[in-house]
Parts: sequence; structure tokens; C-alpha cells
Amino acid sequence: MPERLKQHFLEHQILWPCVFLLIWALLNIALLTTTVIMEYQREGRSIDYWQPLCWEVTSIVMILLCIWPIAYINRLLQSRFSLPAQLLGHAFGLILFSIIHVSGMVALRKLWYWLAGSHYNFGDFWYEFVYEFRKDAMSYITIVVVISGYQFMVRRLRGEASYIDKGEESNEQLADRLLVKKLGKEFLITTADVEWVEASGNYVNLHVGGRVYPMRSTMAKLAKQLPAQNFRRVHRSAIVNLNQVKHIEPTEFGDYVIALTNDQQVPLSRRYRDAFKSAFADKP
Repeated sequence: MPERLKQHFLEHQILWPCVFLLIWALLNIALLTTTVIMEYQREGRSIDYWQPLCWEVTSIVMILLCIWPIAYINRLLQSRFSLPAQLLGHAFGLILFSIIHVSGMVALRKLWYWLAGSHYNFGDFWYEFVYEFRKDAMSYITIVVVISGYQFMVRRLRGEASYIDKGEESNEQLADRLLVKKLGKEFLITTADVEWVEASGNYVNLHVGGRVYPMRSTMAKLAKQLPAQNFRRVHRSAIVNLNQVKHIEPTEFGDYVIALTNDQQVPLSRRYRDAFKSAFADKP
């Protein structure tokens, strides 16, 4: 991937998936709609073209609406549970996904048919639900695999930080330097240059000089390993480098945010506010 394209991808990680999903949705709608029409014509039957279009559009719309919740569930399961528990969680997620997909799809089809002056008949509910569930199972598995693959690709492009020596993982304090592996290359970053840290599933993201490096660890563990004189936890999902703090400012909701020297803002929760203010006030 060219450097400019890679940088654009990393800077617009919401835009790129949305564009790909839109292209995928349009292609699926066009392919499946024309397939139904051609099958009817081959069998010598007639059908209004808007009907198969309605079937495919309503199905794809419901799948698109479910992608973000599935991504959230996948991230939550990866960050908190073992593999068997993750599989069990996905089994419940699949059932919920199929119920939402089928019920939403049928409701949209009934509305579409009503607006067209017709009536939509789903057929025998249990037979049709089992039929749809079989397809939903493949859709759900595909979505989880694609999401996991996308997350892996992002980590590869960003670079993944780790301990220089695996033995360092048991030390009480983090080493002064960390190893970053990125697209087959390795280089070092200085721990003191880490501006702030955010939780991301079963990873933590290290923000360093405008770049983000995932590291397989937990916030609780990293909070203990980072030197307390320079790093403080300010939120359940954030740690900041005190040397990178510019000022603290209140929000309209009564909370606070921390403004860093790189102009990024990090939330400051009530739980950590007093300890952070005390540590920040003690900095020279």
C-alpha cells in the first residue's frame, strides 16, 4: 500500500469502512435482485421488479444497522472473556441478530408493500425464520471474521508495540523503550514520549507523536508499570503523561477534560480527578 494511501486510511478509519460497506451493499442488492428476476423469467413467471428490489434492500438495510452492534459485542467479548466464553457470547449474539434482522426486514417489507398498495405475506413464520436463520448464521460469522481481519490489518499498519525482551513483561515498571513491529520492520520508541494511553478491547493504544501503537496489555496492568511520577490514570479507559498536559478545562456537563500539548482532549473522570489534580499541581 502506498504511503499516502496508508496514511489516509489510518486517518479516516470511519470513512473507509463506510465506503466499502456502501459499495458492498449496492453490489449485493443489484446482484441478488437481478438473480431473482432472472429466475422468475427462466421459470416463465412474471414479477414486478420492485418486489425483489424490496426484499433485498430491506434485508441489506437491517444487516448494515446490525454491523456496529456486532463490532461492539465482538470487541467487548475479546477484551473481557476467554475463548469459550466468547463463542458462547457470539452464539447468543447470533440469535439476537437473526431476530432483529428478520423482524426488522419483515416490518420494512410490509411498509413498502403498503405504500405500493399491496400486501406482503411472510409465509409460515417458523419455517421462514429457520430458513432466514441459516443465512443469518453465515452473515454473522462473515461479519465477525471481517471485523477481526480489519482490526488486525489496522494494527499491522499502525505498528504493534511490545516489550523488547519477553522477560520484561513481569517487571513492576515498564522499560524505558518499547519495540514496535510494523509491516515486517522493527524500531524503538521511548516510553517517556508516550503522550497518553487509551483502552481498546484487549489492547491499549499508545499515542506517540501523532501515531497510535496498539500494545497487548490492560489498563490496570499498564497503570502499575508506567512511572507514577510522569503517568497518571485519569479515566477507566485513559492514562496521560503529566509532561504532556497543557491545562484542565470544565465541560458544560460538570465534568472535566484534559487538554494535551498536541491539542488532543482526554476525559477526566470524577474517580481519578483529585489524585490527578494533586499530581499535576506537584509537577514543576
